[in-house]
Amino acid sequence: MANHTEFLEDIARWQRDAVKITLPAGTGCLSAVGGLTGPAFFPEGFGLSYAALRGKGSLRVLAIGHNFGCEVYRKGIEPAGREDNQATWRNLDKLLSEAGSHPDDCFRTNWFIGLQPGEKQIGSFLNDPNPPYERACCSLLAVQIRRIKPKAILLLGPEVASRAHQLIPSLLPWKDAKKWIEIDRSSIGHSVLDVEIPAASLRANVVALLHPSFAAVNQGRRMKNMTSPVTESQIVRAALA
Repeated sequence: MANHTEFLEDIARWQRDAVKITLPAGTGCLSAVGGLTGPAFFPEGFGLSYAALRGKGSLRVLAIGHNFGCEVYRKGIEPAGREDNQATWRNLDKLLSEAGSHPDDCFRTNWFIGLQPGEKQIGSFLNDPNPPYERACCSLLAVQIRRIKPKAILLLGPEVASRAHQLIPSLLPWKDAKKWIEIDRSSIGHSVLDVEIPAASLRANVVALLHPSFAAVNQGRRMKNMTSPVTESQIVRAALA
């Protein structure tokens, strides 16, 4: 970022916009809170490592998770103000390092804005379509992509990959995919290089990855889906080449 102070101010503004997004009625989901002072996925945190918060790193990578999780998880990390000691963050750090990148080069955000109720940390965040809410989330995400201009975008989990065509039309073959085999054996495979993101006025490389909280367990299983098996670190490395 040319002006790091301005960039942090932008993120703070995005957080304010995120808190204002109206959650779909009847879901029980809660609005974003923001305010975590250490490394945590946007919008609860600034989406940056400690070093990146100080202006280090190139931010060549943008990782998009499903949603921040549940209210119990959010309250649990509140005292520490960070989540970089949690599985999702740590496993993503490991993947980036294995791919020849660095954790400080990654901005971490979420597709959906808000918190799931109670203590259910995994599962679908939005069971029924809600166009106004989904447009608001996509619009905010497009603003982040436009500002950061990443070389590679990592979609974490099928819940994100199956919706990504809403922002990146070329990913339509992944629409509504429920299983990894539907992504890995689609007409575009697991990666698309130099793809247009119209709402962000940008072209980038985009890959679909296992959610980092499960990656180590399911890596080998996923590779069996592929016509030409490759590890996710190889997938990311190719997207950053």
